[in-house]
Amino acid sequence: MPSRKTYEIGMILSITGLYFFSFFQRIAVPGSIFNDIQTEFVISASDVTRLSAIYLFVYASMQPFAGYMADRFGGIKVVIASGIVLCIGSAWFPLSHGEWGLYMSRALVGFGGSTMYLCMVKETDHYFGGRNFAPVFGILCLLGYAGGLAGTRPFRMLVECVGWRNSCLFAAGATFAILLCAWMMMRRLGREDEVKKQEHILHSMLGVLKNRLIYPILITVPICFSIYLSIQATIGSKFLVDFCGMTPLASSSYTFIMMLFTMAMMFFSGVASRMLGNRRKFFVIFNGASTMLAMAMILSGIIFKLPPPFFLVAFIMSAMAAGCTPVNAAFMREINPPGKVAISIGIYNTAAYAMVAIMSQVIGVILDIFNDRVVVTANSKIYPPSAYMSLFGTFLVLSVIAFAASFHIRETHGRNISESVA
Repeated sequence: MPSRKTYEIGMILSITGLYFFSFFQRIAVPGSIFNDIQTEFVISASDVTRLSAIYLFVYASMQPFAGYMADRFGGIKVVIASGIVLCIGSAWFPLSHGEWGLYMSRALVGFGGSTMYLCMVKETDHYFGGRNFAPVFGILCLLGYAGGLAGTRPFRMLVECVGWRNSCLFAAGATFAILLCAWMMMRRLGREDEVKKQEHILHSMLGVLKNRLIYPILITVPICFSIYLSIQATIGSKFLVDFCGMTPLASSSYTFIMMLFTMAMMFFSGVASRMLGNRRKFFVIFNGASTMLAMAMILSGIIFKLPPPFFLVAFIMSAMAAGCTPVNAAFMREINPPGKVAISIGIYNTAAYAMVAIMSQVIGVILDIFNDRVVVTANSKIYPPSAYMSLFGTFLVLSVIAFAASFHIRETHGRNISESVA
């Protein structure tokens, strides 16, 4: 008979599996099926990017609440309840035949997926807290981010074979299977987490927000992450199709490679931080520098009409910056009180995903400004190079701000320094 430790590992892996499909939804829609949705529903670019924005606004707004619930009730109960909502939203989306159905289902997916990351943080801290948190969490993030990898070229290949609706239904069915596994692990464990007495959620949030040490990272990381995820999940593939003349399947190969580098950096950053004496500041500065250089390269590539491989290098640089997530989470854990691990990272996530949601809407607005210069084909709308120059020029200005803010990070060396905060 399997030992309790086996069921505990199974539970953590089940939560990671649900995070896998939450991340899959974030990357696959609308990034890999942008043209399919725009053509079938006959909608504008901003209408398509709104699918991403709705998911992200709901996801971001839920982060402090999700963190509070995870701190109070434990990650297992919270992830089971939210997993049900994730499954419903995932199945509803491909069954929708109108814009409002698409939007409502994406809101449910955002709501259901909002707890997965923080519950994974909570359970990792429960079993692997201390100085091993960053490398262990890096491995789990690596597995979870594989969902984003699946949402690029593999998903696009499936779409080309069976259509976007059937492909999304398949993903919904797989999500339900993982949720069922998580429920079975919970029953086998019979774990009854003590409901911890917590101060009111607003007091908890204010306690974190009063900590001045969090603000450099709340400027640097959300900007860099929003630029990365906008390229990965919303506009990167579309840009390559429009500007470089690549096919949707070929362009999805580039976002696939992006995700591979993000995943590799997930593992490397956690391990490297541990080997460097749990230093965190270097990785936050790398976030800003790599993103800034990547945006400068893309803008230069558009101006001088450089070939696709040049843009791939820039995409990889942005992806590597996003791969420092385990170190960023460790930093938030170390500058806030131990009892506020999930809610502090929840606030950090709120800033990151709210920025992504805003960015996705900005992308749609910028593209729509150039509607009078769009070339309409049977399968897509092709936007002019000037639209993408405006877009990536905006990204470059924001990345300079992020890079400047990164130098104000205070080093922790893996120690909790919250008590030293005035």
